[in-house]
Amino acid sequence: MVRYIPIGNGALLVSFNENYNLTDFYFSKEMAENHSAGKPFKYGVSVENRFQWINKNYIVSKDYFDHTMVGIVKYNVDNINFEDENFVDIYKNIYIRRTRIINNTDKKKNIKLFFHQNFSIYGTNIGDTAFYYPYNNSIVHYKGRRYFMISTIDSSTSFDQYSVGIKDFNGLAGTWKDAEDNELAMNTIATGSVDSIIRHSVDIGAGDSHILYYYIAAARDRKSLFDFSKEITLENMDRMLNRTENFWELWVSKSPLDLDNDLNEIFKKSLFIIRSHINDVGAILASSDSEILRSNMDSYYYAWPRDAAYAAIAMIMADHNDPAKLFFDFCIKTISEDGYFYHKYNPDGKIASSWLPYYMDGKRILPIQEDESALVIIAAWHYYTYYNDIEYISYLYQYLITKIADFLYNFTYDNGLPRESWDLWEERYGTSTYAVATVHSALKFASKFAEMFNDNDLSLKYSKRADLMLETFKSKYYSDLTGYYGRSMNGEKVDFTLDSSILSLVNFGVLSPDDPLIKSSVDNIYKNLWVSNSGGIARYEGDFYQRMDTSHNIPGNPWIITTLWLADYYIKINDLGKAKQLIDWVIAHSEASGILSEQIDPVTGKPISVSPLIWSHAQLVIELINYKNAVKNGK
Repeated sequence: MVRYIPIGNGALLVSFNENYNLTDFYFSKEMAENHSAGKPFKYGVSVENRFQWINKNYIVSKDYFDHTMVGIVKYNVDNINFEDENFVDIYKNIYIRRTRIINNTDKKKNIKLFFHQNFSIYGTNIGDTAFYYPYNNSIVHYKGRRYFMISTIDSSTSFDQYSVGIKDFNGLAGTWKDAEDNELAMNTIATGSVDSIIRHSVDIGAGDSHILYYYIAAARDRKSLFDFSKEITLENMDRMLNRTENFWELWVSKSPLDLDNDLNEIFKKSLFIIRSHINDVGAILASSDSEILRSNMDSYYYAWPRDAAYAAIAMIMADHNDPAKLFFDFCIKTISEDGYFYHKYNPDGKIASSWLPYYMDGKRILPIQEDESALVIIAAWHYYTYYNDIEYISYLYQYLITKIADFLYNFTYDNGLPRESWDLWEERYGTSTYAVATVHSALKFASKFAEMFNDNDLSLKYSKRADLMLETFKSKYYSDLTGYYGRSMNGEKVDFTLDSSILSLVNFGVLSPDDPLIKSSVDNIYKNLWVSNSGGIARYEGDFYQRMDTSHNIPGNPWIITTLWLADYYIKINDLGKAKQLIDWVIAHSEASGILSEQIDPVTGKPISVSPLIWSHAQLVIELINYKNAVKNGK
């Protein structure tokens, strides 16, 4: 299910579902733990004691506010307008909602807002405690080293009723049910599987408006939480909102796109969405959408070196070098002793869950995707070319670049081709074209780095291996019969299933876009992987991953990244009209708030799989900048 307006500060990240329920609440030093476990925090509104749970039918719009990482949600209940500004303070670990209520009627109205807290601290509802804290009129949820304080504040008062209780146990739904008669039970404490709810009441005259703040403050111990609570005043709430808005407005204006409004808007929103998924230790998380837990029993809330490298490149190209440097520092801490990266990592840098085996067909193998290691060098080369930061590159060269490059060099056959590993789709074991493209580029860039630092023997070593790799690849992977490059080889057998990932040969500059064999390959991709029902490019022929409808004659679901890869090709051959059409297709399949999913349903055009997917946003940022530069250069 789509997540909306993700907002965060590197330690705290929250997002909402389509019904405007806070659904994901990540908090820790590494922004690692989802303390909602993907279960919604409900939100109710009562006008003159007519109670309603807010859902998508009441919502007028959801979007980011005026080039900031502040989420604006507008909704209407019984002719009362509500305008909410949701944000996470850039300095303090606190989520805040500023609600402006506008009474458009000609009568005074009593409004009650009900805020439900559905914590499962550390991702489990075992052993939680919630209690009413009378000293500052708040509700506190805690377990171990995680404390959360909830309250409201306006110009004169705070919430007037509350309740805490048992949820999802012994037939008890939770305290949210208590709200539906407008009165709360005022139970003061509960332990185990618990939730809580508070009520804020206000009378608003005809034509008048009222402003209140709702907040959830997070801390790692009781003392820190209660000390911080002393800073929570109406004036400080206003100050936090202003400084957060100002910071993000300055941040996103650092490198303007300067194209048409639609492109400018989604460019800025994509930057916010990517940045919200980068934690304080440099992990770039693939997606905060926890809905996939329901079907997969695992999530995308991991740092894949591949996805993260694309995001780092996007940040670099958009002139945000600090997040990229955080990522490279994360890589130095997580790289294996042998110079490769594992499949994926937890937000704290520990090796994450994986389905890549160590043993297959009677042989020991490495549980890796080699392109993930290569892409880190490619990202480092982008950093150097954009910033010419010799001091930092020297540091990366010593502790990261040569370590990876030595592994890539050694992990080859005598003919230069990379040894087998898992492909980028995490489905097939072999030597994929995508691995060849990324490893070739990485070795070429490593050679240039070595030359910069006068390691001439090393430079020649890397370069000669890359040249041999390409020579062997060109002799083995192209078929005159099919008219395109194969996607992988295992042993001496080439798999000629048409796959969009062969566009990497152009994307990474391995082969010229004017090469007739590349042109033939791309023509086949456009002809056979374009999804006629919905548009967009499928991953490969016969792709059944996440297929919702198998009755239609289509190659697979269209993906955002694959469609943008094709746009990149057209940018490189100066066909900017066709490139713009593909970029426009991507924008047309984003949510109003700019959220991009992994895939699109070819029948309904709706998002499939996780939303947002950071790789989708990173690829869009990259191609928008490439498109901008091509337009600027008059191509």
